[in-house]
Amino acid sequence: MGDPTVRTKPCIALIADMVRSRELTRRQRPSVQKRFKEFVDYLNRTYSRSMLSRFVITLVDEFQGILSSATAIPDLLWDIDHRFSDRNLRVGMGFGVLDTPIQKEAINVDGPVLHMARAAIQTAHEKRCYGGVFLGFGQLDTVMNGLARILWFQRRRLTKTQLRIAELLRQGRSQSEAAEALKITRQAISKQVLAMGWLPYAEAEEAWRVLLDRYISPMIEKRNVSHQR
Repeated sequence: MGDPTVRTKPCIALIADMVRSRELTRRQRPSVQKRFKEFVDYLNRTYSRSMLSRFVITLVDEFQGILSSATAIPDLLWDIDHRFSDRNLRVGMGFGVLDTPIQKEAINVDGPVLHMARAAIQTAHEKRCYGGVFLGFGQLDTVMNGLARILWFQRRRLTKTQLRIAELLRQGRSQSEAAEALKITRQAISKQVLAMGWLPYAEAEEAWRVLLDRYISPMIEKRNVSHQR
């Protein structure tokens, strides 16, 4: 596993779990758990540069990880909403410090940051909040939770066609390129972009990134980690 690292600055813990996983039948469960593991593996590959400790499945229907980058949060939440379709996922994110050394995977780690994330996901469960619940970010808790809820509400309204268009636009494709990729007309793309409110959504998501980069990221930069290789 390598030498553990010692972190003296805050970080972000993310805990996610499946909604109503107990409703899965005995026949359904093995295939769902396989796709759940594949999804967590995808997140670890995609967000490896944004993590202190990789996501790990802690229970059959739950995973957790430690982030070193706040600006990855909007993309992470998008993927959590749309790349695992078997069940909705609740997400709790906590801001704080670790009391234990950093590990390669987020197991056998503890501290206020995990306690905040656990309290956040409990709130998500009790209040049926989706799109991420944030706790421990101080005065920014209200802002983070407000943006998360609005963006989730917009995402959940996307049709399958709109979702495919949004995925391409989020990758930096132009509307013309999206039309070509989906083999539909440029006019059809333009109509869908307007119908799904893509431009205000993209502006709100970018505003969230700016907020995270300016106020949260400076407190959790990787250079604040002292370690031995």
